[in-house]
Amino acid sequence: MIKKVFILLTFWLITSCSGTKHLPEGEKLYVGTRSIKIDKVEYEDPWKISRSGSKKSLAYYNLWDLPNGSFGIPYFRGIPFRLIFYNWFYTEKEKGFSHWMMKNFGEPPVIISRINPELKANKVKNLYENWGHFGTEASYEVRYSKKKPKASVYYTFRIPKAYTFRNIQYLTDSLPESFIYDFRNYRKDAVLHPGQDFDLGNIRKEKSNIINHFHDAGYYYLRETNLNLLADTSVGDKQIDVRFGLDDDLPNNFFKKQLITSQTITIDSVLQKYSDEKFYHFPTGRFRKKLLDSLVLVKPGDQYSFTKVKTSIRNIAELGYFTNPLISFSVEANDSIKLNSRVSMQVADATTIGFNAKANYKNIGYIGPSVGLSFNQLNIFGGAENLNVDIDAYYDLPIGVFKERISPSSGISLNSTLSAPLAHSPFRFITQKHSLPKKFLSFRAELNDRKDYFNLTSWNAATGITWKSRPNLTHRFSIVDATYSNIKNPTVKFDSLTAENPSLEASLIDQFIIGTSYLLRYDNSSTENKFFGTFFEGKVESAGNLLSLISPENKQTGYKEFLSVQFSQLLQFSYDFRAYLRLGANNQLAFRHIGGIGSAYGNSDQMPYIKQYFIGGSTSLRPINARSVGPGRYLELNEGEVNQVGDMKLEWNLEYRIKLGPRLSTALFADAGNIWLLEPDPNRPDAAIRWNSIFKDSYLTAGIGLRLDVEVLIIRFDYGAVLYAPIFIDGEKWIWQNNLPLYGAVIGFGLPF
Repeated sequence: MIKKVFILLTFWLITSCSGTKHLPEGEKLYVGTRSIKIDKVEYEDPWKISRSGSKKSLAYYNLWDLPNGSFGIPYFRGIPFRLIFYNWFYTEKEKGFSHWMMKNFGEPPVIISRINPELKANKVKNLYENWGHFGTEASYEVRYSKKKPKASVYYTFRIPKAYTFRNIQYLTDSLPESFIYDFRNYRKDAVLHPGQDFDLGNIRKEKSNIINHFHDAGYYYLRETNLNLLADTSVGDKQIDVRFGLDDDLPNNFFKKQLITSQTITIDSVLQKYSDEKFYHFPTGRFRKKLLDSLVLVKPGDQYSFTKVKTSIRNIAELGYFTNPLISFSVEANDSIKLNSRVSMQVADATTIGFNAKANYKNIGYIGPSVGLSFNQLNIFGGAENLNVDIDAYYDLPIGVFKERISPSSGISLNSTLSAPLAHSPFRFITQKHSLPKKFLSFRAELNDRKDYFNLTSWNAATGITWKSRPNLTHRFSIVDATYSNIKNPTVKFDSLTAENPSLEASLIDQFIIGTSYLLRYDNSSTENKFFGTFFEGKVESAGNLLSLISPENKQTGYKEFLSVQFSQLLQFSYDFRAYLRLGANNQLAFRHIGGIGSAYGNSDQMPYIKQYFIGGSTSLRPINARSVGPGRYLELNEGEVNQVGDMKLEWNLEYRIKLGPRLSTALFADAGNIWLLEPDPNRPDAAIRWNSIFKDSYLTAGIGLRLDVEVLIIRFDYGAVLYAPIFIDGEKWIWQNNLPLYGAVIGFGLPF
């Protein structure tokens, strides 16, 4: 009875609060765009709209204003809860509880006059005409509800065949011969070509590229305003002739290449003197002269080049030691083709020390107090050798649905990195074109006390190179990557686990992992100025191959050793792919797929424990704790999460993110995945992968979450349930079949991916 009353009361509250209650006088509530028709104007010969999909998606984005209650999905409008909140707490006061609720959780009604369909129809018409579809016809219809002050919009567009470029000409007859040569030399890099559809965006890009080409050829004075474009649409057959030319009254020095005759360098307002000393000196320190000179590509005796100017400024900034780098030019008084270059920069604070005490959160399912010390020292040896050291002491308590199965953890960790610029790369493919390459030396060490199992001492040392081959493509090559782990003070519980499972013991023995690794990261994930973004990170690691050739074999164990310790031999590959789809201004659909596989061979029987995969945590299968499920359909009865690791991992995550207010968002999420062994293990039955049943043997979780943006970070509250668990027998795998309390809250910081 109470349940029925609650349902009726909720229905009454929702339906009684009309979305039109607080409409401005004479306004109509916009309830959505019901139809968008884009029809071709047919001709005698069949034709197609080139790049039809991308053009249509941009048109739809400009037309599809979201009504109250929209989830960002076209033609779909749910219950406008935020509008209901707005009406419930509506007030004209500028402060008070009602005003705060209305502002932060409500949403004012979207009115038809704000949509302005005529303006939007003309905007899309202009878009198609910018793409060469001259003569595009646009119309719209606003339909009003008979009973309530509501309105919807219907758009129709008729798109004619696009004009194409017939001839692309560069007017050079009146130009000096030397300048004509550089003009002609540009053509191999031209954006526009005969036969292409007219595109105003490409024309603008062409103009910019032409001027940049001349700037790099030494013509300092030329500007984009000096370049003229003439387009002739009267040639017939929907074709256009395009001519590029320069202003007729330009001074002679515009057609002469400018030469840099002198250069000054100023550091912290101190003008540097050219001498035989190895360092530039300034009040707070010194910097290696040869290094800085090699990074400033603008040099006396060279022709002016805008690309070299940009690269030089970026190089100085990426040293991490200097701020506000600037390169400016002045013309010599008696010679307009000679330039004086002035390079200036400021020095950042070289030494910083910080102390922090905080609540430490780990996305693998732990939370607890932490205290830390950070130390940064820039320019240690006068060549932008920058050192960063972090020391943290922590105590972690498990959280999540299976927290009773997870042991508490405490320890201390050290993370340090020493980086320096790589001014002269030993490899031709590593250049300064997109970033300043860096060489690095890193060291990480940790002493971790797993209360129920053991003390784990581990360290990692690596040295290598990082660089960019494109603005969004980063490479990290660890030439030497060495890891060592050592278990001490094992508990009786841990000894019983290893006694029952020899493969677990083999993965945890003291060992070296020495090899190389390569990481590739492509990041085009931002959707601020586009609808679709992607991210990919892949890493391949190989260990033990060189050591296996030079190390002796221990006759007693049969394994080869390095410094009297058995080393691992393995090959491992991991990846992380993400995709982001923007659905309107306040909604986003985010997808992630991560996976990895590793195999031990030669000197190893098992993958090292610290290299094996686990699953779970607040950024993985929510609300399952990390290392509490898997591998495969294996069911761990002894609550030994150290046993729940595998050789392979596959995971899929999907989130629909909805912005509720300036600082509050919500999300609907679903996560699926598992870990597996590549080979059967008699001590962990059903743990091996079944290639034809990967999805059937994966866990499935889903839930809803709230995200609070407090400027410095995002606090995440998720509530999820385990919908499907492969460990149960058929008929009990789904949550409504097993009736188990496999649900709970998850706290996190930042977005999960």
